[in-house]
Amino acid sequence: MVVRVRNILLTVIFALMCAGSLFPVSLLFVNEQVTPKWYCTVFCLAALLLTYVAFSFSAKGKTATAQIIFPVILVLCIMQAAYGLLQYIHVLPGDGGFHITGSFDNPAGFAASLCAGLPVMFYSVLKNRTLQNRITIITATIIVAAILLSGSRSGMASMLAVCMVISLYEFPKNRKLKVILFSVVFLLFSGLYFLKKDSADGRLLIWRCSWEMIRDQPVFGHGCGGFKAGYMDYQAGYFEHHPDSKYAMLADNVNRPFNEYILLLTNYGFAGFVLFLAVCWFVWKSFLRCRHEPVVRLAGCGLLSVAVFAFFSYPLTYPFVWIMVILSIAIILYHAKYPVKIPVRILFTVKILLIPAILFFGWKTYQRMSNEMLWCKIARQSLSGRTERMLPEYERLRPVLSGNELFLYNYTAELNVTGHYDKSLQVGKACERLWADYDLQMLLADNYLQLQQYDEAERHYRKASQMCPVKFMPLYRLAKLYEERGNRVETLRWAELILGKRIKISSPTINAIRQEMKQLIEKDSNPASESRTDAESVNKPQSRQDNLSEQRTPEELLPP
Repeated sequence: MVVRVRNILLTVIFALMCAGSLFPVSLLFVNEQVTPKWYCTVFCLAALLLTYVAFSFSAKGKTATAQIIFPVILVLCIMQAAYGLLQYIHVLPGDGGFHITGSFDNPAGFAASLCAGLPVMFYSVLKNRTLQNRITIITATIIVAAILLSGSRSGMASMLAVCMVISLYEFPKNRKLKVILFSVVFLLFSGLYFLKKDSADGRLLIWRCSWEMIRDQPVFGHGCGGFKAGYMDYQAGYFEHHPDSKYAMLADNVNRPFNEYILLLTNYGFAGFVLFLAVCWFVWKSFLRCRHEPVVRLAGCGLLSVAVFAFFSYPLTYPFVWIMVILSIAIILYHAKYPVKIPVRILFTVKILLIPAILFFGWKTYQRMSNEMLWCKIARQSLSGRTERMLPEYERLRPVLSGNELFLYNYTAELNVTGHYDKSLQVGKACERLWADYDLQMLLADNYLQLQQYDEAERHYRKASQMCPVKFMPLYRLAKLYEERGNRVETLRWAELILGKRIKISSPTINAIRQEMKQLIEKDSNPASESRTDAESVNKPQSRQDNLSEQRTPEELLPP
């Protein structure tokens, strides 16, 4: 009876954890799509561990099996896929201008989660070696259609890899099938590159600059968060030395390398990567010990799905992917049946110590969540016109959210708009140590400009321009800065650079800037003419209210 109650509770909590990692969206957080999912996952995980440890003192027997938890995962994946398909036919609204995002902020999170759960639908096929189950066929159709319609090339590649491996393993004697599969996969992989060629070429730039980061710190890397703290500086350095690069029109703000392995190398160097390979080798050897089990082959396909997706995107940003990775490894190690014996006293002591450790971790997580919710609340009030009143609240939150670069950027922007330029620089420099970012450089430059520290303002505007050469606003601000300082030669030089610059996407702001620069040159050629410009709105020093640029405003880092 106790074992049955335990298994029911564990199954229910596990189901809630999976659902919590897939569906929650809350306006109580700044990142309303991803952050709630992580907090739900962490709290459910704490409850799962506490339940397991508490019952382990009295209940003996097997825990919930694949026959129970796999249907739970499958149902949740179908619900997420259906959510996306309803968005595609405009029954439900999408997010961020994408056709399909599900309950995520972009198609990458949607496709990554479905691909991580994709192998589960093959469970009945692997176990019974039959496709007669109509539910399996319907499920496969829904999930596969959702991944394809999402437009995620990483998702398509991951799905193809899983389907190919399962087909080759389950039907090893069918040579025609092998030839057809390899031909189709080769053609589709080649086609995925040309599907969004500019995006693919942009990733080549990211990987090239990332390699420079790895070369500079090859052994132990740049540390946790090192990529985010340094990548844009390396991209700026690349364009400083290659101003005519073909990648100039493709470069933008980058927070991730679109490759989890490169991220690992950048942050933790080859020492971290070798440790990762050692873990992979151990899991692979364990898989070979028990690969005859259908559930183990399923777990292996789950890891393969995430591994392929990780080559081209950032699946580990999303909690459901982590759940599936850990679950797959746990299944493999459990069936490998290593002869590990832990003394009863040590096991009992570990269980006793785990309870307060889990409770403490849960409490600290709750405090962190409360602070992030408070930040969202005061940010909303600030955007409604109460900025000056909210500054003391920002300062009180600063010690506990000092590791959150978006909070520091938001605080820097609020100080800038209220005219506290020295304080804004102080917070902005703390943010710069965590986050190399185009928008942050523009904000720091404006602070220096308002304080009339023109050399520093120029340095940050130049750096912003090198980070994202496609942007017009840094060049425009430099031209206005030289005009304000009375340097006619440099003003005209930057004006001519702006007029000669290629436009990636036309906008009213860019048109106004070009018109003003054209009139500025004409005025210099004919001093007698004094014409008003059509771009008077961009003549003012940059601030949060006046900014018309491609630069993201602080509001765009917050909920609407």
